[in-house]
Amino acid sequence: MKFLCELMVICASLLSCPFVRAAGPLKIVKQGNAYLLEVADSLLGRDLLFGSRVVSLSVQKNISAGQTMGDPIVVRFELNGKYLNMERLVSSAVWEESDVAAKLIARNHVIPVMQVFDLVRRDEERGVNVIDVTRYFSDEIGEISPLPGGMKQGRLEPKASGILCFSNHENRVNVTTRYAYVGGKTPLIVTINYTLLVLPKEPMRPRYEDERMGYFSTVKTVYNTAKRVYRPKYVSRWRIEPRPDEVARYQAGELVEPARPIVFYFDPATPALIKKYARLGMLDWNKAFEAIGFKNVIQVRDFPGKDFNSEDLTVSCFRYIPTEEANAAGRIWTDPRSGEIIQADILWYHNVVRLLQEWRFIQTAAADPSVRNKELSEEVMGELIRYAVAHETGHALGMKHNMRASFAYPVDSLRSPSFTQKYGTTASIMDYARNNYVAQPGDLERGVKMTPPLLGPFDYFSVQWAYTPIFDAETPEEELVVLEQMFREKGSDPLYLYANMAMGPVVPDPAGQSDMLGDDLLKSSTYGISNLRYIMRHLMEWCSDEGDSYLRMTEMYDAGVKQFFKYMNNCASYIGGVYYLPGTVGQHEARYVEVDKERQKKTVQFIVNELRETDQWLCDRELFGSIGNKTEMLMNRQGEMIATLVSPNLLNRLIGSVYPIEEYLQDISTCLFTGKGSLSEYEKNRQIAYVQALKKVGNEKGDPGKANDNLKNAAVYGEMVRLGKKLERQIKYSEHIGFVVDLLKK
Repeated sequence: MKFLCELMVICASLLSCPFVRAAGPLKIVKQGNAYLLEVADSLLGRDLLFGSRVVSLSVQKNISAGQTMGDPIVVRFELNGKYLNMERLVSSAVWEESDVAAKLIARNHVIPVMQVFDLVRRDEERGVNVIDVTRYFSDEIGEISPLPGGMKQGRLEPKASGILCFSNHENRVNVTTRYAYVGGKTPLIVTINYTLLVLPKEPMRPRYEDERMGYFSTVKTVYNTAKRVYRPKYVSRWRIEPRPDEVARYQAGELVEPARPIVFYFDPATPALIKKYARLGMLDWNKAFEAIGFKNVIQVRDFPGKDFNSEDLTVSCFRYIPTEEANAAGRIWTDPRSGEIIQADILWYHNVVRLLQEWRFIQTAAADPSVRNKELSEEVMGELIRYAVAHETGHALGMKHNMRASFAYPVDSLRSPSFTQKYGTTASIMDYARNNYVAQPGDLERGVKMTPPLLGPFDYFSVQWAYTPIFDAETPEEELVVLEQMFREKGSDPLYLYANMAMGPVVPDPAGQSDMLGDDLLKSSTYGISNLRYIMRHLMEWCSDEGDSYLRMTEMYDAGVKQFFKYMNNCASYIGGVYYLPGTVGQHEARYVEVDKERQKKTVQFIVNELRETDQWLCDRELFGSIGNKTEMLMNRQGEMIATLVSPNLLNRLIGSVYPIEEYLQDISTCLFTGKGSLSEYEKNRQIAYVQALKKVGNEKGDPGKANDNLKNAAVYGEMVRLGKKLERQIKYSEHIGFVVDLLKK
């Protein structure tokens, strides 16, 4: 208990909870030890957003102060005799009250009660309903807990828990509560800020999501007896519109400020270097808004004072997260009724700087001598910070990743000074096109740019599509004609094509994947591998600062291995790959385009040959003397790559494709079993890994309802038989071959 009391004192000292006087329809007052919430009659039946955020905590476990793991919810207050019910809107159903079936639809989507409060009193003269919320905010509110699962241990100790303070505002209230958990393996004390926000009576007009454009969205189910049920998605976007008195100026083509700009506040703990370049990254997006007629849309400010509540649900922040995690993120809270973004955070984890340095080194150190040093210059580091923050700001504007953007540029253009200075490495910074690994030694001196652009063509288009006001439309449906015309004007121009993030080592669309550059993956990967070879040859020279441990050298070697296998997986997406071109009828010649057979066959040869080459350049005995022997790790990674080539998911893609699965398997076997004379340990391992992977797939049980699986299994079995017969004729030359044949027969 002493430990908890000390923590309580510390936490209390970190908090500043001013009482803000405001004449809002929602207000908290304190009477003795009780906290009373006044709810005006005008708020009954109104939608409110209810959310929470961590203010402070004693143990960092997948969350830090200023963060939340939960989304806010929509609630309503309804008077029920002597009670005031808090109801929670859980249904995604939408319908018009004028619909003939409206009453029937409503009966199937009744709003449930989340909490019932006794009415302390009702002030008829003021039209106010008063309830006691002391216990409610002192207990856990599971529906909006900001904590990740499994963090709380033991039980809540009421004697060390309770409301610390509150504040009232024009359209919201904030309540700050401390929770102490005892009796578990690790005691925990956490302070949480709750915000109850009155949402606009009239929601912002939604804009429907389109698969050709990447925005986060909220799914709705629309019921209309004149149509079939459909499920539109409301795009997540800020309410950016001119003030009513400036609409005419805006429509005349003048730049105007939005009625409500997007304001980000800087966490005062942010280091000066990060703050300097993060500000630039956030403000870079203003250029895209200026292109659609708005100026100063994004504004960046310092905390206005010591009493500023950065945990308020309406406050958007750049939050510095002091953890070992190497990450950055953009988070948004939206009004689910419309998709309007209410609040956003840009989270900057302390160790992300190390990750940015690692990427810059392993991708460009061959061409850029300035990044070989242990510490990067402010200019280089600032550029990396600016890019990363601009990317996360895109998320804060509602945007998802666009993994197709880097495929828009020809590989050779990435070695052009004029092209890269103008366009960088990708058509969108929402791609994962980190640095120019295509650039070769000598290219920097010629003027080739090593990094992504500030914004790409698709980023401008994305802002245009989501944020341009459409004054002539009164409904989301009426907007569709204008939005469709935007896509038609772009046609099949690769600069304006979109692909969402796909998961897995080998994605189905080779044009839409992370960490790649250019429109020819074999060519760009060849450049990238050439750079990796150069870096590995000089790793001991560049990472041997006197007096340092060998940690940096080891980390950069491991990063190089990881980068190499990323190239391999990217290229493997060609095998059975299909280019997907989303759009409406007539926009593209075809929606699905198979990768041509010749490119797929070249990919098999490329991957196997490059794996074989690593036996030399990734196996430097002198380097291993400094970082340890990496032979087993490399063999394991090679085996995993070969297993990927014959994984069920990849093989299933070949059924019915231009590259028959039987021919594909024979090609791999031919590439792997071409060695003559004595084989190295690496070659033996690759052959064994291949056979083991085949056996794993071939032993899968079939299913009459899964044709692709059955055909895949049959093809694998056939190749095992064919390969076994071929190798049996070579047993007398090698015990290893005999072992492989035995594996095939078992």
